[in-house]
Amino acid sequence: MLAHVEPFHTFFYLFAWWTYLPVIGAINHRKSGRSYVIGGRWQLVWLCSCSLVVWLFFEIWNFRLGNWLYVGVITDLGLRWTVYALSFATVLPAILETDLLFDHLGVARRVRGPAFQVSARWPAALVVSGFVMMALVALLPRYCFPLVWVGIVLILDPVLYHMDKEASFLGQASRGSYQRLIRLMLAGLSCGVLWEFWNYGSGAKWIYNIPFFNQWKVFEMPLPGFLGFMPFALECYLLWELFRLARKTPAFTDRRYQALALILVISYCALAFYGIDVMTVIWL
Repeated sequence: MLAHVEPFHTFFYLFAWWTYLPVIGAINHRKSGRSYVIGGRWQLVWLCSCSLVVWLFFEIWNFRLGNWLYVGVITDLGLRWTVYALSFATVLPAILETDLLFDHLGVARRVRGPAFQVSARWPAALVVSGFVMMALVALLPRYCFPLVWVGIVLILDPVLYHMDKEASFLGQASRGSYQRLIRLMLAGLSCGVLWEFWNYGSGAKWIYNIPFFNQWKVFEMPLPGFLGFMPFALECYLLWELFRLARKTPAFTDRRYQALALILVISYCALAFYGIDVMTVIWL
């Protein structure tokens, strides 16, 4: 990469993540027999597909926000979209494997606190607050853009609480258990540092255009922006848990449902990729 040898210079970010993931996956699997990227039939394909869907959701929000732009992108359409897919497919595996690694290392294992009393009104209040935040992001993107990384958490966690209390942060807080929350935020921050570090030297990379915070940069990211990786990790976890629950429904095994879902996901990805090409890539 440093010597500008191709394809390592242009695609260094891709090579870095697809080295990191199997390495820590192997460490996790060796320690406990658990890994998100190693073992399990079609597990990695399913995880990467979910990751692609999740990250493109934020790419679509970025069409409104304009907080990041891509430069140095290759012109070949087929290869470019393949690189998009392979890059975005690493997001969920990165967060989840790093969280699992931290668990094995004993990070935040004894974080306990007072049990939070979850009244009947709390979930509804959080969901309404989350939707208000997302509306503010859409209406006032210049001033409210950080709320996109918080509002989704407030919407999704009550939904997960209704479906699986043990997995939700509200359910964990009701037992005075905060270790998963803290560990995921640390995993998100750690992955954020790696994302920015490996992006910085790549030929194809993203740059930021963040109102009020474009100074004080570490790599390409303004320093306060690293805080956003912590709630982002919570969003990734919540969406993964909801995908896990959806996979257990009877409809998921219906071949007609699977075919329709596949068509919708492919269409969603293609439209999002086209939008990235038009609105987020800087063509030189």
